[in-house]
Amino acid sequence: MISTVEHLLSALSGCGVDNAMIEVDSLEVPILDGSSRRWVELIERAGIVEQEAPRGYLQVLKRIEVSEKNRRMSIEPSDEFRITCEIDFPHPLIGLQRREIAFINGNYIKEVASARTFGFVEEVALLQQNGLARGGSLENAIALTRDGILNREPLRFEDEFVRHKILDIIGDLALCGMPILGHVRASRSGHGLHTMLLSTLLRDREAWVVTHKQLAVSSF
Repeated sequence: MISTVEHLLSALSGCGVDNAMIEVDSLEVPILDGSSRRWVELIERAGIVEQEAPRGYLQVLKRIEVSEKNRRMSIEPSDEFRITCEIDFPHPLIGLQRREIAFINGNYIKEVASARTFGFVEEVALLQQNGLARGGSLENAIALTRDGILNREPLRFEDEFVRHKILDIIGDLALCGMPILGHVRASRSGHGLHTMLLSTLLRDREAWVVTHKQLAVSSF
């Protein structure tokens, strides 16, 4: 089992890579700066090879929804991969944020890849006291105080928080093994709900089909 794979998988999906060999010499993937930007840079440096084989897509055929208390998430049929995401945190820099992105013309790199993970200072301190999150620092996350952030680097986007949530959704849904054609809607979701949606979708054999088609734009 390998932990914290979502940022790397998100970068691979965002760069249109669906066939790669990855060697890992630890129990988790490095978090780097807390976003997928550096993974994207490494993928671009290595180069991408277009293969002769047709690309398979998981095409959603009917709407699937999951929920947990006030968190909910759904996916419905669409000819493209689109995410509508909403988060709500009682913090002056976050509050209610909502963004919708359709992944065309390389806009993953421009609009999503640089968004960093975030956490509240009090929560991180508690985790570290219990031997967890030992690698957490200002170099790889936005550290939120009660009314601001500890980081010297300012926010990369005004709504960086919801953009990072979209980054996570892409990485978690990449576990299905192929690009998805469907519209994802998420409200206050997290990793557990992302995987719940994916497993619920895959268990319903009437909800999806694997199709091979040549799209106008082959990468996010």
